Amino acid sequence: MKDIVLGFVMGIANLLPGISGGTIMFISGKYESIVDAVWELITLKIKKEDFWFLMRIALGVVAAFLGLSKLIDYLFIHFPVQTVSFFAGLIIGGLFYLYREISFNFKASLSIAAGALLMVLIMLANGGNFPPNYFNLFIGGAVAGATMILPGISGSSMLVLLGLYDDAIHAVSNMEILKLILLGAGAAAGIALITYLMSFLMRKFKNETISFLYGLTVVGLIFIVKDGVSISFILFGLGSYFALGKIIS
Repeated sequence: MKDIVLGFVMGIANLLPGISGGTIMFISGKYESIVDAVWELITLKIKKEDFWFLMRIALGVVAAFLGLSKLIDYLFIHFPVQTVSFFAGLIIGGLFYLYREISFNFKASLSIAAGALLMVLIMLANGGNFPPNYFNLFIGGAVAGATMILPGISGSSMLVLLGLYDDAIHAVSNMEILKLILLGAGAAAGIALITYLMSFLMRKFKNETISFLYGLTVVGLIFIVKDGVSISFILFGLGSYFALGKIIS
C-alpha cells in the first residue's frame, strides 16, 4: 500500500508544470531503489520482489493519471497559487531530508552549484512552439520521461517549454489512444536512457550525484513559486510531507 501511495503522489506531481515526480521519489528515500529496479527491468534481469515493487509504483502513477488528470488540470487553472504552494511545501520538507544525506566537501559544493546552474539555464529557456504532430509528441514524451526521473526538473515543465503541455493533458483527459501511445513510447525511451545514466552515477558518484540533484531541486523550487505563494498552503504541504513520510518511506 505504501508503494501505491508513493506512485499516486508521483503521478499527481508529474501532472503539474514545475513539480517533479523525481523529487517525490527522492524525498521518499526510495530514489535509488526505484532507479535500480527500473534498470533491472529494462535489462530483463529484474528480481521478483523488485518487479512487484515497480508494479505497485506504476499502479499508483496510472491511477493518478487516469483518475485525477481533469481535477489537477482544474485546480492548476483555477487555484494555481494554492496548488503549487502545497507541492512546494512537500518539496521543502524533502530538502531537509536531502540535506542530511549529503557529505559536504569541495566536490559536493561544486556539484550543488552545477545543478543549480543547470536549473537556472532551464528557467531562462524560451518557451517552444512545437506543433503537436505525432513525431513531436514522441519527442516530447521522451524529454518528459527523462526529466520525470530527475528531481527538480519537471516533465510537465519540459512539455510547457516545448509548447506541448496542453495537447498532452488533453490527450490524457480525453483518452486519445494514438497520442497516448506516442507519448508513452517516447516516455519509455527517455526513462530507459536516463535510468541507465542515474543508475551508473548513483553507484560510482553517489554523494556528488545527490549534491547535484539537491542543487537542481533548490532552484527548481524557486521556479515553482515564482508566480506567488500561499504560506498557509506551503505549511499544509510541509505538514503533509512529514505525514506522507510515515506512509511512503
